[in-house]
Amino acid sequence: MNTAMTTEEIKQTIHQLVDTVRNDVTLIDLHTAVSLIIEQQDLPLDADTGFLQARLTRGLQQFEQGQYTTNEQMKQLTAQWLSK
Repeated sequence: MNTAMTTEEIKQTIHQLVDTVRNDVTLIDLHTAVSLIIEQQDLPLDADTGFLQARLTRGLQQFEQGQYTTNEQMKQLTAQWLSK
């Protein structure tokens, strides 16, 4: 991200990028990703409920079981999605 951009410029750029999407599946993927980021931005780090700890534990277990996507795989998937 260009740190010289203002918050308003970043928002405008994001809107412009979304407006260029021509694929419903891509829009759904973007919606899912943005929703997840927004949902998680206010999670308490002390997580008295254990919610955060459970998610971290599950994530580590998935990683240890090989259930993850590498950066290279994600680049390939993104290229496929954008070419549709």
